[in-house]
Amino acid sequence: MQAKHLKWLILFLALLKIAFHLYFYNMLEPHRDELLYFSLGTHPDSGYASVPPMIGILAFLLMKTIGFSAFAIKILPAILGGIMIWLTAKITEELGGNWFAQLLTALGIFIAPIFVRPFYLYQPVCFDIFFWTLIFYFAIRYLNTRQNNYLLYLGIAAGFAILNKHLVVLQLGSLFIAFLLSSERKVLTQKSFWFAILLCIIIALPNIIWQLNHGLSSVRHLGALNKHQLTHLNRINFLKEQLLMPGIFMLLTTAGLLALLFSQKMSKYRVLGITILLVIGILFVAKGKGYYTAGIFPLALAAGSVWWEDFVEQWFFRFVLVDVLMGLSLFLLPIGVPIYKPEKLAIHFKDFSEKYGMDGMLRHEDGKIHSLPQDYADMIGWEELAKITDTAYQQVSDKNNVLLYCENYGQASAINILGKKYGLPEPVSFSDNYYYWAPRKIPATTDTFIYVNDELGEDIKKLFTDIQLVGEISDPLAREYGTQVYLCRNPRSNFSEFWFERVVGLESPF
Repeated sequence: MQAKHLKWLILFLALLKIAFHLYFYNMLEPHRDELLYFSLGTHPDSGYASVPPMIGILAFLLMKTIGFSAFAIKILPAILGGIMIWLTAKITEELGGNWFAQLLTALGIFIAPIFVRPFYLYQPVCFDIFFWTLIFYFAIRYLNTRQNNYLLYLGIAAGFAILNKHLVVLQLGSLFIAFLLSSERKVLTQKSFWFAILLCIIIALPNIIWQLNHGLSSVRHLGALNKHQLTHLNRINFLKEQLLMPGIFMLLTTAGLLALLFSQKMSKYRVLGITILLVIGILFVAKGKGYYTAGIFPLALAAGSVWWEDFVEQWFFRFVLVDVLMGLSLFLLPIGVPIYKPEKLAIHFKDFSEKYGMDGMLRHEDGKIHSLPQDYADMIGWEELAKITDTAYQQVSDKNNVLLYCENYGQASAINILGKKYGLPEPVSFSDNYYYWAPRKIPATTDTFIYVNDELGEDIKKLFTDIQLVGEISDPLAREYGTQVYLCRNPRSNFSEFWFERVVGLESPF
């Protein structure tokens, strides 16, 4: 295949990837985390409780240009998915891959399970995968050209990557150790290397300052994760996930890692194979979540594509390989993107789990098997919650004296973002970054409380004489099924004093 034809093919697949994700943008409602990250955009800052500032700042820009729409939430991840096809094809070319290797890589980014879900959801993960891949690309360009400007580009990319997700420090640290352990350690003697580090720090400095001013919330967030989630993870399952996350494309990613480590053709890039091993090893010891390694897979995929191109030379066997990869990946497509409406998805997953015994994908954090995967269940019920809350809000005669409270960030974010079209006020919560936004004092005239939770707290029952259940989320497929909205009026004592007493001494969730 001629080079110009290959470029057009890669461009076509990149545009098709964007169109594919946007085609299903409105199949379900926004995810609870997507709503949270867009809520961060209503308070642009240099840092947040659980994430660095980039996701919130981008949300702010999207809201100012496109608005509060499901399309606005989905467009950036979809575009990044298209860019990833082009970027990984370039990495494949740098590793010595010709047209078939670049095509395999592009197909993997298009449809392998680990690259489908991240580029459908507006979360830091899609940006994280992109930045890890960009950093690897600049490292490869440096190894191929020995031009120091690529070190500077790497430092700039690393700085912006830190503004997206601190997990990239693991990649940077592993890359540093890998260079130190190899003959490439001579890079440490170059001024460009240290200038690149300086650029990285300067770009990340706003968030570093924010972290210092807020008691290193990311460290406390990691501690909370380790206490409540990571400590329960199984290391053997972590290793299994490294094989299973790419689906059938594990044939390429596994081959890619082995090629980076042992192939003579790729001996120049052995330092990158060591980096991948270090990332996996550190997360294995630390009991990290399986998807934390997502950023290593584009490089492994590219290297594996080069290996398979050399291994399979006859066109017939190449056709069979592509047919197998695509066929088995299409089979798993509903796991990555909701290609059906909720009811049909539930039927699909019921049949799928019964036929193949794979009900683990339906197990939620509560340890129980549900009708939908947790991510999909987190994308149902929010519109209904916003409508019910609006019903309660419209019953309030004096809207200057009402406080709207939600128990968790999902509820608060749904009302904050989806409630814009109803004119609902921003809700108060103590979950995630809402803790920082919650007022420590409220006006003494406040006498009405809209309360969103899965049940009515005893303290609220005792405080108000007039409590009305306005409605609850009725869709059993929703993770928030049964979440209730109460309209509470006529407090027995001063509500502002009650609020102040409740807030004083309240510890950060992180």
